[in-house]
Parts: sequence; structure tokens; C-alpha cells
Amino acid sequence: MPSRRQFLGAALSGATSVAFPVAASGASPQAALAKVAIRNDADLDRVLPALSNWGRWGPEDQLGTLNYITPAMRLSAAKLIRSGHVIPLAREMPVAKAEGVRKQTYDMFRYLDAQPEESGCIDAIGMIYHGFAITHIDALCHLFTPEGKQGMYNGFPISAVTPQGAEKLGVEVMGAVGIVGRGVLLDIAALKGKALAPGSVIFPTDLEAAENAQKVRVGEGDILFIRNGAGPRNVFKLGTGLHASCLPWLRERKAAVLSSDSDSDVHPAPPGFQRWSEPIHMVAIPYLGLPILDNTDLEALSIRCVQEKRWEFFISVAPWRFKGATSSPVNPLAMF
Repeated sequence: MPSRRQFLGAALSGATSVAFPVAASGASPQAALAKVAIRNDADLDRVLPALSNWGRWGPEDQLGTLNYITPAMRLSAAKLIRSGHVIPLAREMPVAKAEGVRKQTYDMFRYLDAQPEESGCIDAIGMIYHGFAITHIDALCHLFTPEGKQGMYNGFPISAVTPQGAEKLGVEVMGAVGIVGRGVLLDIAALKGKALAPGSVIFPTDLEAAENAQKVRVGEGDILFIRNGAGPRNVFKLGTGLHASCLPWLRERKAAVLSSDSDSDVHPAPPGFQRWSEPIHMVAIPYLGLPILDNTDLEALSIRCVQEKRWEFFISVAPWRFKGATSSPVNPLAMF
């Protein structure tokens, strides 16, 4: 079977497996999380037990960090709708011959039947939604632990992924309740005064500097958007994203969803990361249970936040309910 990396257009060579590490006797995973600086693969190996959310919401949990979003939080987020402006966050894409979309097929059918029959058109659309072109949310079945040796999020076995779809952690799990709550934009491009060059690295200090500049703080249950400003110029060969050292930050802040105008990983990986070459996806999804919303269009959102003088808003994301799917194209709606 082809790997995600092969799907994204590059071969994975020289990879070695990493067993799920166990915290040293008497050591607190939370203490390790606070003390370890993640500079390379070995550091990430050591801090992994403290990052994991396995068992946090019970052995059968399939929602992961979406558990943080409570009904009370949704009601509180609804109060952020004041001006009535709606900003769509999906990239607009052609249904046929779209650049960067793999296995795209499209057929349009027109029919002109005589009355009393109807006339109109129907179409058939096919494509792989994962990648750097389409705005989509990754289901928690999308990425396994290294080589699948510890299964998927919360320890579910990879045998649950079948030719008929994923029997556990499919996108329909999050589609059953939707993703509705407080959205927060951390505008790193605005903080830096310009769009970041593709391949740039975003660190926790950048996230906190944006918080201070915008007078907002990311907290429990937030749907977090991080703008680097390069949008579609971020691709697999060269793309801006979060450094692995942001993973403890995301866990401690209890973010419910992570999104950016790229795929949130740095391409190519920073020095020191050979095995954990895409640490945000490789750790956030299978260990934190953190859904990643890839390739959102944050330009209009950035402008509206400046106009409203606030970087928090009501957000609604509605994944489709195709049982067992590994992703869903979505059009997140930010409402002010």
C-alpha cells in the first residue's frame, strides 16, 4: 500500500521505527512535558508519553480533543456573533483539472427530457482530499503510530481500517456532533509584518507573541487557526508550519482543533528531525487525538479580525457523515 508520503509526492527512505516510550519510574509525564525542550527526534521520543491523551476520556473514546468543546462553550461562543458578518474559510477549487489534486475525476451530465419529466444536470466528482490543495479535516484514523505498531489514537488497532472504510475513528464520529465553538486566529504573518516565506518555522514564542499583540489567549476547547500568509504557496517540498516544540503548547492549552493556511507541518523538516519528519501530523493525530484542519483560507479572516478589532469569533465546521472516511472536505464558517 502507498504511504501518505508517497501520496504527497516524495519517497520515505531510511525511516526507522520508534517504540512508544514509557516514562521512567517515579517520573511524572506532566513534569517531563514542562521540562523537555524538543530539539530533535530523541527529545520528542522522551516527551511522547506526556503528550499522549490515550485513555484521558476512556478506553473507547473516538473524539479526542473535541471532548474539550462542551455545550456551555458552544453557547458562550455564540455570544461572539455581534455584527453578523460571515467569512468562509475554504479555498475555492475547480471541480475539474485542479492543480495539486490527486486522482481527480469529473463527469457532467445534462438531460433535457420532455415534460412532464424534469430537465437539468448532475455530476460525479472524485478526488483524494488529503494534500495541500483542498480544505479538509483529517479524521483520527488518518495517521497511525510509527509503522502502526501501537495502532491508532487511543490504542485502536490498525486492523479496524478495512477496504470498506475505517471501523473506528472515521470522520463520521466528528460529523455526528459537528465542530462548533470559539475560533481564535493567531496571525503570525501580521505579527512579522509580511507573509512568511514557505519553509519558515513557527515556534511557541511566536504563538505567544501573537497572543500578546492581539490581546487574546488560546484556551480549552478553542478551534485554533494560525496564519502564515503564504497560503497555496505552501506545498510538500517547501511549506511553513509549527515546530515540534509547539506540541506541548497545544496540549497544555487544550486546543480542540488545529488549522492553518498550510498543513501545519514544516517542509522540509527542520534539522534534527529525520524519523519524526512531520511531527505535527505524526503526533497530534494519533497521540493527542487532535484533528487537523488543513489548507484554510485565512486572508479574509485576517482582514475582518482587524476591522472588528478582535481575533476571536464563532466558528462552525461540518464534516460529512460518510462512515469510515479518513477525511472530509469542509467550508468552515467564521461568524462575527
